[in-house]
Amino acid sequence: MARCKLRSGPFLFVLGEVGLKKQLEMLIELQKLDLAQEALRLDVEKRREKVEADTDMLLDLEQTLTRQTESLEETRKLLENKKDELEEAKKGQEHAHTKLNAVTNSRDYAALEREAENFKKVIVQVEGEIEHLRTALANAEEQNAKHKADYDNLQAEIETNRKEVDEAAASIEGRVAELQAKANEVAKGIQPQVLARYRFIRSKRSGVAVVSASGGTCTGCHMRLQPQAFIVLQRQNSLECCQNCQRILYYDAEEAQALHENASK
Repeated sequence: MARCKLRSGPFLFVLGEVGLKKQLEMLIELQKLDLAQEALRLDVEKRREKVEADTDMLLDLEQTLTRQTESLEETRKLLENKKDELEEAKKGQEHAHTKLNAVTNSRDYAALEREAENFKKVIVQVEGEIEHLRTALANAEEQNAKHKADYDNLQAEIETNRKEVDEAAASIEGRVAELQAKANEVAKGIQPQVLARYRFIRSKRSGVAVVSASGGTCTGCHMRLQPQAFIVLQRQNSLECCQNCQRILYYDAEEAQALHENASK
């Protein structure tokens, strides 16, 4: 156990059991008010962070949509070019067949027959490419439509959440001011050195400066107190701090009794 050390050196706060108990009660009440304010602010902050994270996600989705749209346009152009290529191949094949009917010698006939066969191969190949492009285009359009729906839904959700966050931020101002006024009033009854120590510990211990020593253990850091130190704490005639985490400790007899009864069941 450690006496709470202030800037002027070790501080032994002695007012008797009643005076010390009153100071501790005010510290506990002040901490509740301070934590309540922080909880309100933290809730709004987390919700605002969620909106910002969703906004970043929306930007990524927008960039994905832009790339997909560009890719779709390129695929559509390639498909149209392949259709034109197919038309040209069919015309070439038809022209070769027409000339086949007009030739009179076997040499020219064989050459035109090979030309017609080449056009046939090109037609089969291009038709396969067109079918592949159509399938790819249909899948890409479906994926693009899904992403567009996701984008629209997320954008609507962000707009709603941002409005709610702004409203929540405005609505807590009155509540925070009310809590702060109560905290200021409570703080007036706490000795300046004790108040300074409380605020210093809060700044170092995630806002929790006052904790109970339940069953001989600091509930702030869960370290076991030395038996003699716990006895000193139970006398309740001096302000004591946990030697490990430096939080201000208090002893709650009712809490200790309840703990004892639960342990014996």
